[in-house]
Formats: sequence, structure tokens, C-alpha cells
Amino acid sequence: MTVRTRPTRRTGLAAVVATLAVTLVVGCGAIPREKSSTDVSKIAANQSEIERTYRNFEKARGAAFTALDPDILALVESGSVLAVDGGAIDVAKRLNGSASTGKGVSGAEVEDVYTPRLAEYPLWFLAVARDDTRGVRRIQVFERASSTGRWELTATPEALISTVLPVPKTSGDELETVDPNVADGLVASPSGALQAYAAVLGDPSSPRANQVTADSFVTQMRAQAAGLAKPGTTFRRTWSSQPVKHAVRTEDGGALVFGTLMRQDGWVLSPGATVSWPPTSEQRAYFGEPMARSGLLRYYHQVLLYVPPTGGVGLPRVLAQYGGVIASEDTAGVATP
Repeated sequence: MTVRTRPTRRTGLAAVVATLAVTLVVGCGAIPREKSSTDVSKIAANQSEIERTYRNFEKARGAAFTALDPDILALVESGSVLAVDGGAIDVAKRLNGSASTGKGVSGAEVEDVYTPRLAEYPLWFLAVARDDTRGVRRIQVFERASSTGRWELTATPEALISTVLPVPKTSGDELETVDPNVADGLVASPSGALQAYAAVLGDPSSPRANQVTADSFVTQMRAQAAGLAKPGTTFRRTWSSQPVKHAVRTEDGGALVFGTLMRQDGWVLSPGATVSWPPTSEQRAYFGEPMARSGLLRYYHQVLLYVPPTGGVGLPRVLAQYGGVIASEDTAGVATP
């Protein structure tokens, strides 16, 4: 995909990551000057400033994975992104002690940034960044909860570079947003489409199966589930959708929806049964080797869901995702964050 460069929207990301960089240098007590809801989109910045400030953000994330320190992550991430990345750090510590993981340190080139006009906080921006090292594009949302808060990454679904992404629609220099609960010109509301997708992931025979596409993510998750049903266990997987916060209009009249799905994988072991897991798996990290007790793992999957316009081609489908384990629970019901 060729993404059009829009300098006015690149300005938004420069403000986002510059604030992050300042926060990391001077500490959590740094308070940026108060801005109105429209100031961010009017701040001027050139391309070199944008690239430099984005690299500062990536350095913070890389430092967190190098040090295996979730507290550093909490300076630049929040919500389900922080839960997933914090889970990855926890797994790494359980499996390897203090050995560093290379996750989160590959660089990316910001290709485009889109800025909506907002009347109230939270402020947010949509950035598209190309990561050639990993062969993916990150479709990212940065949020700021208040005038005194930090800019934080709250969504980062990833798509293969070969994936063709619908172009977000703008009016002038402003990104057009969509009400998550309204099917205005769409085959379904963003929230309704995400709920249907979760239902189909959980049950192929769901009555909502004709409302969404059984795409590659659905196929991948079903194949994975089949591989996790080990002899001597009863395996059960469930899916649910979290409330949709951000959805944007696309140039073809459809919508791109940033959604989060919760997945739960549970194993009930037969008396005397044990299970062995691969050395680098989250199952081994939380259940030990061999696994001798029943247990449950929880995951978040951030997805970028495309909802076609009314009269358009196809059904809602996932174009990008980013997910991982966030917690475990043993048979005694003791949760492990």
C-alpha cells in the first residue's frame, strides 16, 4: 500500500511523541502546558522532528523490554497495550529470569498521521508506521486523558506490509470519526460488528456467522485452539468484546474500528494427567513443567476491524491484530496478573 503523506497530520504525532520524550527525560512530574482541544493539530513540526520524537518513544519501549521493567512501559502505554506488553515481560521473566527480550526494539518509519477535531478530552491521534524489520505496519492510537496527562499508546494492531488498508477519510485536514454505536451508512455499527466477530470466534455455528467474515484471524485462532486441546485435558476457549472507543470513516464510506477482544483458554486435567508445553510458551511460564493442575489463561487481542459501507462488498473483517497473555488463574481461583 502507498500511504499519502499529510504534513499537517504528521504534526500531531510530533506533539504526541515530543511530550513522551520530555516526560522520560524530566520524570513523571513534568506537566505540559495546557492546550485546547484544537491546539495539537495546529502545532508546526517538520519531518525530521517527527521522526526524532517517534524514535524517542520507541527507545522508551525498547528500554522497558531490555530491562524487563513494566514501570517504564507505564510511562508510554496504557490500557490493553500495556496489559499485553506487561504480560510479555512477565512471561520472559518467568522463563528466563533477568535475560532481556528483543521485543519492542525494532524501528519504524512513520508514514502518516491523522488528527480528528475533538471538543473534549481524551485527545487522540491515529498514526501509521512501517516496521520493515518485522515486515508489518502498526496502526496506532496515541491518547492523552487530560491537559496535565502524558501521551500514551493505547492501540497498536499490526498488519503485514502486503495488507491493503482502506484510507481514512478526512474533511480538510481533519479525520472523520464514527460513533461506535451507530450504523450510519455501514452494514453494522462498529460495536455491533465487533460483538458479532467475538461470537463467531467463540462458536462457528453462531447465528451471527453470516454477519462477519471468517477471515485469516478466525482460521488461525481455530487451528491454534485445536492444537491446545491436549490428551488428558478438557480444553475450552471463550471470546468476548470490550467497548469500542475509536472508529474512523474510510474514503469508501466504510469504517475502521479499533477493538479489543478478550480470549480465555482453560484446561481441566483428568485425574493423574500432566501436560508438557514448549519451552518458550506462556503455558509453561504460568503452569510449570509439567503442568499438573487445571488452569486458565486470559489474553487481549487488539484488532483493526473493517466495516464495509451499506451496499459495499463483503462483510466486516479483521485487517490487523496485536495480542498476548495478560493473566493466569489456577484451580484455586487465584489470579496472577
